[in-house]
Amino acid sequence: MFSSRSSVLASLASLLAGVTLGVLAPLLEAADASALHVAHLVLAAGWSWAALAFVVGTSCESRVKSAVLAPASLAAGVIAYYVTKLERGGFLEWVNVDDPSQGTQIYWAGFLSKTLFWSVVAIVLGTFLGLAGNLARNRGIRGLPFQVVIPLVAIAETSMRLRTEASLQGELAGETWNATRFVAVASVIILVGHVMTARWFRTSVWQERR
Repeated sequence: MFSSRSSVLASLASLLAGVTLGVLAPLLEAADASALHVAHLVLAAGWSWAALAFVVGTSCESRVKSAVLAPASLAAGVIAYYVTKLERGGFLEWVNVDDPSQGTQIYWAGFLSKTLFWSVVAIVLGTFLGLAGNLARNRGIRGLPFQVVIPLVAIAETSMRLRTEASLQGELAGETWNATRFVAVASVIILVGHVMTARWFRTSVWQERR
């Protein structure tokens, strides 16, 4: 009974995490405070969304559950993201371009197409990321390739943004991406170093006991 209840609560928490990410990412977009803008840059980044599915997968003991719950939480986040953008006027179009006095209306085709497209992407990628998170639970060299997935995604994304967007997005965005990349690189070094050190230590102990 308690196990079943814990499983339900864990599932709800995962979905709630997705919805929270989906709401906060666009909500903080127009924030004036530097700290809030940095939070938006982090929460709206692709690696953060990948990390959500990965962490959900890590929290699941079953690979099947991780492959179901991770994409579900990611899809919930996508829906919440676009509903929030819709509510904030992100999908408005002129009723008549030639006569702006007629006002605006919701561009439903744009809203629905983007929501559907990214929900499908979330389900596909979320499945693989959830499984990667579950496999990252393995200790030692078996889990290492999966443990570095999110840091490597963050390195690739921030490097791309620094190369193509930094000059357009401003100094704060560049500093945020540089800091994110630094932390990601440090994480990879620490993870690899930890596994290699533990492996060397076990080998040394085994040789001494021979």
